Amino acid sequence: KVPLPTYPFQHQHYWLEPARTPTRAETADSSLWAAIEDGDAQSLARDLEVDAAALGAVLPALASWRRRSREDSLADAWRYRVGWTRVAAAEPHLSGRWLVLVPAVRAGSARVRAVLDGLAARGAEVVAVEVAETSREALGDQVKSADGCAGVVSLLSWDDRADTEYGTVSVGTAATLAAAQALRDHGVTAPLWCVTSGGVAVAGEAADPVQSAMWGFGAVLGLDHPDTFGGLIDLPAQGDDEELPDGLFAALCSPEGEDQLAVRADGLFARRMLRDRDGSGSDWKPRGTVLVTGGTGGLGSHVARWLAANGADHVVLLSRQGGDAPGAAELVADLTDVRVTVAACDVTDRDAVAAVLAEAERTHPLTAVVHTAGAGLPPAPVTEVTAEEFAAVTGAKVRGALVLDGLVGDRELDAFVLFSSGAGVWGSGGQAPYGAGNAFLDGLAQRRRARGLAATSVAWGGWGGGVGMIDADGGDQWRRIGILPMDPAPALRAMARAVGGGPPNVIVADIDWARFVPGYTMARERPLLRQLPEVAEILAADAPGGGASRREVLLDSLAELTGPEREAFLTDLVRREAATVLGHADGDAVEPERAFKDTGFDSLTAVELRNRINAATGLQLSPTVVFDYPKPTTLARKLRTELLPTADETANGTVDGLANGAATDADGREREIRRVLASVPLRRFHELGVLDALVRLADSTAGEPGGLSGLSELSSAAEAENTAIADLDADELVSRAMRGTTFGND
Repeated sequence: KVPLPTYPFQHQHYWLEPARTPTRAETADSSLWAAIEDGDAQSLARDLEVDAAALGAVLPALASWRRRSREDSLADAWRYRVGWTRVAAAEPHLSGRWLVLVPAVRAGSARVRAVLDGLAARGAEVVAVEVAETSREALGDQVKSADGCAGVVSLLSWDDRADTEYGTVSVGTAATLAAAQALRDHGVTAPLWCVTSGGVAVAGEAADPVQSAMWGFGAVLGLDHPDTFGGLIDLPAQGDDEELPDGLFAALCSPEGEDQLAVRADGLFARRMLRDRDGSGSDWKPRGTVLVTGGTGGLGSHVARWLAANGADHVVLLSRQGGDAPGAAELVADLTDVRVTVAACDVTDRDAVAAVLAEAERTHPLTAVVHTAGAGLPPAPVTEVTAEEFAAVTGAKVRGALVLDGLVGDRELDAFVLFSSGAGVWGSGGQAPYGAGNAFLDGLAQRRRARGLAATSVAWGGWGGGVGMIDADGGDQWRRIGILPMDPAPALRAMARAVGGGPPNVIVADIDWARFVPGYTMARERPLLRQLPEVAEILAADAPGGGASRREVLLDSLAELTGPEREAFLTDLVRREAATVLGHADGDAVEPERAFKDTGFDSLTAVELRNRINAATGLQLSPTVVFDYPKPTTLARKLRTELLPTADETANGTVDGLANGAATDADGREREIRRVLASVPLRRFHELGVLDALVRLADSTAGEPGGLSGLSELSSAAEAENTAIADLDADELVSRAMRGTTFGND
């Protein structure tokens, strides 16, 4: 098969490439397993030179073993967990003003006093703000004093009371949301650190799910606003308050860019995503009555079929519409080997769920609960999310889980499975409520497991089959960022393995790290992924110095060319790499003067092009380089400047080279100054108040050899450009770049 473009072919040929000729051993293996999987006893008997009748009993067993083997392999490859690694604590010393947001209900507590006194003792000028109201407007008035601060520390999550208006949203979460929005509203650029208390389980201790929710919120906040997000710090729920400041302030100094840290009595720990290699437990074997919430939905229906096929006697499917839900009748018809009850029930209604459970257990005792119910909203940045939307997203997921936890109490279950999401672990841009809700489930599983009760939260990646995160409409988008759709069969096998003997929180996801990592780490470091071997390899290849040999080879080639030939050479290089990213046969498909955005590039493919050019040249270009130099020719000139800074052409048409080998040190310094000046956008000179002086200097030296020229007419353009972009943040600038909005000239 040849992947054909979705646009007119433009006379481009697409040839069928001859497939690699398989070896005789590969052919034999392939035909053998094909015959086994097809149940073709005759062909298999002929190949093995045995009687077909002798294969009748063993053939189904072999086919089943082959299928299980494949599913096991995928299940193991997709399984991850969250772990904690000890990090060295820097000597805590702070300076400047620090704003500390304190929930009014905790203002007089010993722990808050320890934080405030500790900050002051370590060199900070502390501005404490007591927060009693959780509206964006009220917080706006209180955070104005943060302008010019070195940092903002939020203790607001410590108010874990349920918000009387929004139910499943705590007062602390609502206040933190409002604070993050108010800080953005007032242009505060100081990093925001969110401090929780007992929100994570470092060594098996019980977690507070309300505090855990802040970690899901923070993961998304760090994606939506990477420039102003400091990080997450968890303090132990219990402990000597006087001993906490050292660890907290060491965390605020953020060793090696760490942004997810836990302070414990025995040290400072950083959060890591790790491979889950523990295969010591046996898979969960369902039996008796199993309750499935969201049972007639996409995820729930797959779970129901798996339960029926793997030993459950009675499957109870809860959904709001019950038997009238789309697909419910077909699902029940498929489940022929198990008793099925479909109940119309709101999982957040405790009395209704209790009644369903009482009726269901008349025949078989309840042995397991699988909570798949949940809701989502279209993505929106943190600045646009409301508390009402938070409550809408977290309602069925959070309240439903609490209802189930309360009803089953301390009874011994085989499984208590909560369907979570990677959005609560690594974050998902524009999904702050969803991330918080799923992190709450992770915390609930940790709390139950600490009490000795069955509990497993599964943070899913993308489900295939048109369900869950990846559906028919969004599948291509998720694939492009590296989240691949999982076949439900091996995904559920991974779940069974995790429930049978895994940690309380497990991640099941098929991730193409080569695609995921560049986009995920584009705006800032993401230490969460550092200890995954495949990620470490990608980051090492992208680190400074990783492409030294490639750069040397390229420089040797460029040394043999004239100035115009170098530019043509580098333009062709850019066009070839761009064509590869877009799936074209060669660089001729990419026009040298056509903007990348008009050729088909978006933010994801732009990062991929940048990565390919880095690999080809040994350079370490900015992730936004394709936006900054939006055509092959302009990007090629950028490459020339980076590769050959002393041979670059200056703006007035002279050559920055060694003239007849007799350049002086003063000449070299002038060239370097000119190069640096040329690299600075005009608006920056305007912002710093030096553009007018430069223009006057250019006018006065315009007739002199080597004098500055061409700046006067750009002064007014820079003024207009500065006004146009002054109120735009990074996200808006990227959005405008993707839509083709420009300011001034290229």
